[in-house]
This record gives sequence, structure tokens and C-alpha cells, in this order.
Amino acid sequence: MQLHIKLVLEPVIEEKLRSTKEKFRNAESNYELEKALLDLKIVDPACGSGHFLFAAARRVGKELAKIRTGEAEPGSEPLKLAIRDVIQNCIYGVDLNPLAVDLCKVALWIEGFSRGFPLNFLDHRIKCGNSLVGVMDLSCLNEGIPDEAFKPVTGDDKKLSTQLKKRNKNEREKAGQLSIGDKLEIDSVDYAEMWRQLGVIPETTPQQVKDKQKQYKENLQESSWWLKYSACNLWTAAFFMSLTEHHLQLLPTTEALNRLKREKVEKIRKSEDNYELKITNYELNKIVEAVNKLAEEKHFFHWCLEFPEVFEQGGFNCVLGNPPWERIKLQEKEFFASQSAEIANAVNKAAREKLIKELPKKNPELAQAFENAKHDAEAQSKFIRESERFPLTAVGDINTYAVFAETTRNLLSSDGILGIIVPTGIATDDTCKKFFADITKKQNLASIYDFENRENFFPGIGHGMFKFSLLSISGNSSKQAKFAFNITQIKHLDNQDRIFYLSPEEIALLNPNTLTCPVFRTLADAEITIKIYQRVPVLENESTGSNPWGISFMTMFHMSNDSGLFHNNASNNLVPLYEGKMFYQFDHRNGSYIGPEGSRSHMLPETTLEDYQNPYYFVTPSYYIPLSEVNNRLAEKWDKEWLIAYRGIAGNNQRSTIFTFLPKVGVGNSAPVIIPKLKDTYFASCLVANCCSLVFDFVTKQKANTANLNFFIIKQLPILPPELYTPEDIKFISDRVLELVYTTWDMQPFAKDMGYDGEPFIWNPNRRALLRAELDAYYAKLYGLTRDELRYILDPADVYGADFPSETFRILKNNEIKQFGEYRTQRLVLEAWDRMFK
Repeated sequence: MQLHIKLVLEPVIEEKLRSTKEKFRNAESNYELEKALLDLKIVDPACGSGHFLFAAARRVGKELAKIRTGEAEPGSEPLKLAIRDVIQNCIYGVDLNPLAVDLCKVALWIEGFSRGFPLNFLDHRIKCGNSLVGVMDLSCLNEGIPDEAFKPVTGDDKKLSTQLKKRNKNEREKAGQLSIGDKLEIDSVDYAEMWRQLGVIPETTPQQVKDKQKQYKENLQESSWWLKYSACNLWTAAFFMSLTEHHLQLLPTTEALNRLKREKVEKIRKSEDNYELKITNYELNKIVEAVNKLAEEKHFFHWCLEFPEVFEQGGFNCVLGNPPWERIKLQEKEFFASQSAEIANAVNKAAREKLIKELPKKNPELAQAFENAKHDAEAQSKFIRESERFPLTAVGDINTYAVFAETTRNLLSSDGILGIIVPTGIATDDTCKKFFADITKKQNLASIYDFENRENFFPGIGHGMFKFSLLSISGNSSKQAKFAFNITQIKHLDNQDRIFYLSPEEIALLNPNTLTCPVFRTLADAEITIKIYQRVPVLENESTGSNPWGISFMTMFHMSNDSGLFHNNASNNLVPLYEGKMFYQFDHRNGSYIGPEGSRSHMLPETTLEDYQNPYYFVTPSYYIPLSEVNNRLAEKWDKEWLIAYRGIAGNNQRSTIFTFLPKVGVGNSAPVIIPKLKDTYFASCLVANCCSLVFDFVTKQKANTANLNFFIIKQLPILPPELYTPEDIKFISDRVLELVYTTWDMQPFAKDMGYDGEPFIWNPNRRALLRAELDAYYAKLYGLTRDELRYILDPADVYGADFPSETFRILKNNEIKQFGEYRTQRLVLEAWDRMFK
């Protein structure tokens, strides 16, 4: 949190004071400086119990107290009073949880408590609402309700949905030039001025606080404001109301939105200071009552109406926070965890779905609760995807952190800065590529500091290898965006070897398809990687259409969705179903589900040397699959009796890129199959050797933020194109790949395609280590690296000293020192380089 304040809020404070001093350089008092600080608008859109807000109030309050007292360390009383004034004037917060909102207010009251003064009035600044659901800009009302608001979700009537879409489309087309926004402005007051005047009401006595509370209530009951509020609720509710005959008379369409222009608001006094507001048209009032009730239940939040005084001045000066990181899609296992252990613990997805289908008969109440939860989750997803409020992040399997990032950017003023804690995927994941590309192209990105929670300085944020970032975005152009990755201690940010800069052009070179950010650990990593990309093209450049290998990817069988095809025991016409953990580089026998003494185990033991040296030893899978299903999946795409596959999950392995050849078998979704258009076996051996090389692995570690090696990551890796290989290269590489791969009779088809008709090669660990070292050195040369650069890749500490932060092959190094008493790979690779290239 203190890092947040230092990197995000303090620059805002400094710039505000600097510009004020420049403007009022001849002023005889500090009035303008005080006013400048108290004019700051700071918000946390997912404030929870208010930790970021009271930390921000404390920091701005200290600066205000210093100005007022002229002291570097103001005393307790002037500091408390300054913090109180900052809370009254500067602090805004929103949260979906009503209890969290109450706790936030209590925290701010405690933080701003000053002897002799009443507690601050906070209802107009700290609010309960869903920051992601509602109207951000009133102009959307002019276009009517989007037709896609009536897309059916769980529980909706599909026929009614079609009718409503057609009806709504006709209503929007007939609306013509008549604008609800323009019409509602005719009799409206200046909302921004109303809220601004509310904000300046003093809070020095209890009576003044009561007066402020009364004025706020009157603001909310002002007819024109309430009409706009109801219009926003009507527009938003169209996405959430159940599309059923039961709700037919209450379902809002564009016609209902347009009719609000022609209706008047009736104020019915309920008590001395309380009114009930109604639309004079009875039918329309029923719709308005229904949508306003739904808005209260779902906590719709219309930023432009809730804080109009902020948006009149262009937005917030500072946005802080740690928004939630949650998938919007309802997770069945999580829902039933506390409701039905049988369903939650079902053996697979197919079994779980079967139990859910039986729920209406066995437990109708739980079945209905599940349907309601699915409807709510799908309705919110529909709003985020179809409301056009999130054009950059409403992609794929939506996570709230991404749409929060887009929201916070839209809250920012042109001279403001936002800083939020989000998963590093905001800069590296394919689903966030539009957002990241936009902020880099427009030079709004200020910095990304990526943290690895290995030393647990964020105790509740995830396991030690979990990666998250402090993302900072500027409202105006930021000429120099800073990057730092894999930070494990705050002090690492003071090390200039950890900080680097990337231009939009360099990002486009490194990730041409997604324009996302690579995750370099050091400046040296960045320099070597950029050099490689300047020489070697990516596997597939979607912007240019270049795909030298003609590569396509296949997920052959999904372990959940295809589980109905699986068999537990071997028989005729069945082949093994391979999973990623069963193979390793140049090794299709790395793990077997048959453990010691024939026991079946899901913790795969390592294959013994005795088994490796047996050319008739084949691993046992957990499941088998009909060969006909394998042939159907491959169809005309692949006619070989062997496959190329890679582990889709790198995890904590000593190597990240694990590619190999397999017999013609079934392959689960944890191991995507690669199908090159160029079906020459010698070139295939070069492709796999390239992907198993240390240099390729080094680059992958810079590009893969998570353990999942998704297709979009693989496509953007630099892989030597076929035309770069000479006949001598192919001979050198393919001879070694053949010896590494052909160690059992089930790989004989591969050997024959390589022109070799002999027996399998004997598994010799020392010989294999030497062959692989020669391939690693050879590929380093093909990539255009020097010996010093190869030495750095193998072990940066060997080049720059033990304290150098890069740990590219740390696990490999540690494992080999433990096993062999030395970093054997380093020695063998450098010896191979010296032998071949000196």
C-alpha cells in the first residue's frame, strides 16, 4: 500500500503543488496551495473497508498540515484536522458489499477524528454500488437500449427474446433524431453545481452535518435528477430482467426509455422531508418502479450521476485500489461446495452435469437457486459484453480485474494517475491485448511493476509463485514507461539492472500478434531477446500472414468434455491417452500411471534407468481411447504414424518448453499437438530440436507470464524458419534427434521416416547429455548469439556475480548441483561451443 502511495499518489501531489506555485508565484499566503490539495479527487472503485482511502487521506493530510504549520513533521492535532479536511473534500469510494461500505466509513471516521469536531458526513462520497454495472456516460441513452440486451440467458424464454429484439430494433429506428439526453436537459438543474454546493457545506458542528445530510437527500429527490437516474436504471435493467411472460409488462425497451421524455414527475410527500417520486403515466410508472427496485437489488451504479461534480471537471485526479480478481462465469464446483458435496466432488464434468440435471426431482429448491445464480452471472456477463461500455476488455473468459482496469482508466482526468494491483496478465494475456495495446499506443502507460510473491510480502494474495503487478496509467501522454518484472522485494525497484524501457515499436517486434508485454527480468534479458527477434521471425505473424512452417495447433481430447470416450483398461483397437506429465524433452516415457509393484498412481514416478534401457518398456496411461477417434481427430491434417506435442503447462519445471515426438496415440488437452504443413521428417526434427533448445527456453521464460503455454504465446516465439537451415545444419541436427527419440520400438515409424531401419538406440544418460549440449550450442549459434551471451543465458550469476537477479535456469542449476556436484549443462554446452566454433 505504501508503494501505491509513493508511486501513484505522491506524483499527483507534487505536480499539483508545483503547478500551483508556478501559477501563484507571487502569492503572499498558502491559501492557493491548501486549496489545490483540497481540490484533489481521489477514488477507490472497489474500496472494501477503505485501506487505500485512509492511507491516501493520511498522505495528503500530512502534506496539507506541513503547508499550514510550516513544519516538516506536524503535530498530532493539526495533522488530524488536516486529514479530516482531506476526507471531507477529496476522498471517494465505491464497493458492492454494504457491510464493507459501512466499515470504510468507520475507518475514515476514526482516521479523521479530530477533537471538538463531529464525524464527517460521508454518504455522498462513500457509496454502495457495482462499479462495473451501470451507465458511465449519459450519451448511451440517446442510442436507445442495445438489441443484444435481450439475448437469452439461463431461465429466459428464447421465443420472447427474439420478439423483444425485433421490437426493440424497430423502436430504436423510429426514434430518429429525438434524443432523451437532450430532452431531459430542458428542465434539469446543474447537477454538478448541486453536488459541489453540497460538498462545501461546513461540517464543524453536528447541526451542519445534519443540514448536509438533509441537502443530500433533497438532491436525490430532485425531479430532473431522479428522472435521469430512472432512465439509467431502465437502460441497465434491460440486460438483467428475466425474459419471461411473467415479467412481460415490466420489461423495458427503447420505447419505454423514449416515453420518459414526455412524462412528468409527481412528488408525493411521505413525511416532512421525504417524498415519493412517480411518473404520472401509470403503466410507465410500473416499469420505472420495477427497474428502480432491481437497481437497488443489483446495486447499479451510474458514475456520471453519483459524482457529477467530479466528471464535470474531467474525472478523478487519482484512482487507487486492488479490485477483485474473479471470473464472472459461475463456477459449478464452487457453487455446490457448501450446498452439495456429491455434486461438488463428482469425478468429472460429465458426472457433475448428470447430477445437476437430476436436481429438479431430488432437490427443487437447490435447483432453483442454481438457476438463479446462473441467470445473475450470465446477465452480468451479457451486460459487460454487449453494453459497449468495455470495448477493450470484454473478451474471452472475462475476469473482473480486466474490466475494472478499463473502468478505472475511464474515471481518470487528463492530468490524473491511476495505480491498481492486478494480475500481470493485464499486460501479457491474450484477452487483455486490446487494452494493453491501446494504452501503449496512446502512451498512457506510466509503469508496470510485476511482483512474485515468493517472500510473502502480500500474505493474502496467493501462493509464492503468484504474479501480480502495480499498473500505473497516466491521463496524458507518458513519454517513458517503466517496466520491472519478477520483483520479490521492494528494494529491487532501486536496482537499475531491474528497470528497463520499451517503446511501442519494440513491443510490436516482440509480440506482433497481441502487442502485449514480455516479462523481462533484467535489462540484459531485454537486450538479448530483442537481438534474437531482430534476426529470427515469430512462428506465426498474424498481422502479416507469415507462417513459415505452416503450423496449426490441435487440442485432440479434452479430459473433461471427452471423458465419455475414455476406457480404463487396454484392449484391441485402443491406444494410450497421453497427458503432458507423461513425457519430457525427446522422451515419451517420462511418467507412467503404473507405480511400484504394479500399483496405479496419479503421482507419476520417474522412469527408472532399467526401464529406459528396455526398448520394450512402454508407459501406462490413466485412460485409453479408440484408435478410430484418434484418426477422426487427425483426419486429413496428419498422415504420419507419429506426432509432435508439447506440455501446455510449464509449472515449476527446470525447463519451460517441453516438446517431443510421440507414437500415434490419443493426447489430452494438457498436451497440444503441433501439425506443420511441411511434413518432411528431417525438418520436423529441426523444429522440435529448436523448441527444446536452451535459447528458445530462455525467450519463452521472458514471454510466458503464467504456467500455461497458450497458443498465442507459442505463435509469438522466435522459431528459425525452414529456409534458414543448410543441408549441413539438417544433417547435424537430425542425426542427434533420431538418437535421442528412437529408444523404443513404438517410435520405429519415426525412425523409418528418417531413413533408419536399425534397432532402437540404447538409453545412455551421459551420451544423451552430450548430444543435447551440442544441440544447445548449435542453436545458440544459429540464433546469432555470442559465447558470452550464451554464458549469460545459462547462468547470469556466472557473468555478473551471485547477487545478479536473473534466475532463468535456477531450478535446472540447483538440481544438477545436487545430483552431479556441478552445473553439468553449463559445462557441457560451453565445451560443445568451444569444440565446434573456436
